[in-house]
Amino acid sequence: MRILLNGFQIGNLSGTGRYTEELVKALLNSTEELHIFLSLSKFVSLSSDKLTIGPLPQNRYIARFLQSYFLKKHFREYQPDIVHYPATYGYKLGKVPHITTIHDLAFLENPDWFPIHYQWFYRKRVEETIKFSQRIITDSHFSANEIQKYYGIGKNVIDVIYLGVSDFFKPQPQEQIKLVKQKYNLPEKYILYAGTLEPRKNLHSLINAWSSIADKIQHNLVIVGRTGWKTHLIEEAIQKSKYSNRIHRLGYITDTDFPVIISGADIFVYISFYEGFGLPLLEAMACGTPIISSHYGSIPEILGNNALLVDPYNTEQIAETIYLLCKDDEKRQLLAREGILHATKFTWSKTAQETIETYKKCLH
Repeated sequence: MRILLNGFQIGNLSGTGRYTEELVKALLNSTEELHIFLSLSKFVSLSSDKLTIGPLPQNRYIARFLQSYFLKKHFREYQPDIVHYPATYGYKLGKVPHITTIHDLAFLENPDWFPIHYQWFYRKRVEETIKFSQRIITDSHFSANEIQKYYGIGKNVIDVIYLGVSDFFKPQPQEQIKLVKQKYNLPEKYILYAGTLEPRKNLHSLINAWSSIADKIQHNLVIVGRTGWKTHLIEEAIQKSKYSNRIHRLGYITDTDFPVIISGADIFVYISFYEGFGLPLLEAMACGTPIISSHYGSIPEILGNNALLVDPYNTEQIAETIYLLCKDDEKRQLLAREGILHATKFTWSKTAQETIETYKKCLH
């Protein structure tokens, strides 16, 4: 099997970037006979006799603008059997089967969560991509139902393939946690949010909920993640908080320190309005950090009974749940144990193997 895979998202500090990179690594480690032609703009330490890199411009804006030109060039050069777009949209290249991974349809569910140009681009491109794709891969049954609802395509062309958890997400030693706390000037006790700073993640509600009980708990609030768009509600919530001096904003954290910061947290809170999968939740579980999350989107499907789920629109309920879990050591330990166990069910090798089965369906 010769697969042309668009690796443009690799290096993007988001879930799609993580998915693309981990999928490629796991495909290369599989025992199947395949060769991946990877269109790539950012250097990654991948080497395998199953891999050929098709360079994209290193400047991300130029690479984005000229994506279709370079993909057509790589297609002619490599003559693949299959084209796989792992990040929600793509371009028609020749007559071979095209497969697209659509992670979620948040841009249709609530366009206001996104900048205007983002809404327009995804609306147009995803609709076109679905028309020429032989099969659609998606991260959850929730997303599969959304794709059917919005685009009216049959279940028989959609494959639900769960994402995996990278091996480096695991409980970290206490001495390592201590060093990282010193490095980032973190308090002894903290609640953690990790993810892109954007409206869909509902971070302003977390800040408001935490602020309403901050005087009753010892835990500070730590926010990790790159700044996305439309962050004015987040900024307002921080400015209004009487305890803004106890809110730590760390920006994007490297993979080396990230599992340590997660392991050092007493609770991981991620009360998103809408998720196609929610990768940070499983990563936190694998580190043994108890979770409070939202009962919206795919989250109940992915987490099951291994987390405390709240209504993301109910700030009072969020605050109460955080307060109770901060005070209940036994409950936190129970959720931590269950979470570690639950996260082991999600591996990138399983994701890759199921993706290969999708490739095979297109070639038979």
